[in-house]
Amino acid sequence: MREPSTAPSLGGRTPLAISGFIFLSEMLRIRLTGGLLYSKKRVFPSRLARSHNVDVLVSSNINDERSVATLHAWRPDLIISTNFSHYIGKPVREAIARYGCWNLHKSLLPHYRGMAPSFHALLEGATTVGATLHVVAKELDVGDVLSQAEVCVSNTDSVYSLNRRTAVAGGRLLAAFLESYDPTSIKATPQSGNGRPNYTYPTRAEVKRFRRMGLKFYAYGSE
Repeated sequence: MREPSTAPSLGGRTPLAISGFIFLSEMLRIRLTGGLLYSKKRVFPSRLARSHNVDVLVSSNINDERSVATLHAWRPDLIISTNFSHYIGKPVREAIARYGCWNLHKSLLPHYRGMAPSFHALLEGATTVGATLHVVAKELDVGDVLSQAEVCVSNTDSVYSLNRRTAVAGGRLLAAFLESYDPTSIKATPQSGNGRPNYTYPTRAEVKRFRRMGLKFYAYGSE
């Protein structure tokens, strides 16, 4: 029996229908601007993998038969997801990697589970955000915590700058954790705050309120 997805439901609607053109165009601008500003420093995972003779799997559904079979054949010690849009089903998260399946999320869980954590943190006036390395569970972003790093929010932060700073903090967190990882002694900590919301794409009303508050998706000099 296939396990049902417990990722946030969009109710059959597209991100465009939920958030509107302004949000999606701003997120596209962030992606394009970041690509131009950091083109010389940018590292593509696929290129990095190929340069080290590491196999690459391109999949539209990580839970389909081909993807699961490929992952089994690789016999990985760990599966680590980051900026990953697929729901990870039980056969992938529990039955393949020797030491489990982890996710790197750009917030201090249990705060800002789900989509667009930097947007929602700025909208709600959070003073501290961060990155969390946690075990992947059936529900989105609720798994036991392995490690966390805090990032302070400044009054000049934009969605882009906060995304970038939490991504950098998360990368350093992950590298440091892996360097010292001992599966015989590391214990993951259950998350508190089980009643906290699981955020989805911002609504059109939230986008309008964000802009009325003078908040920015991208601000020159904030990166």
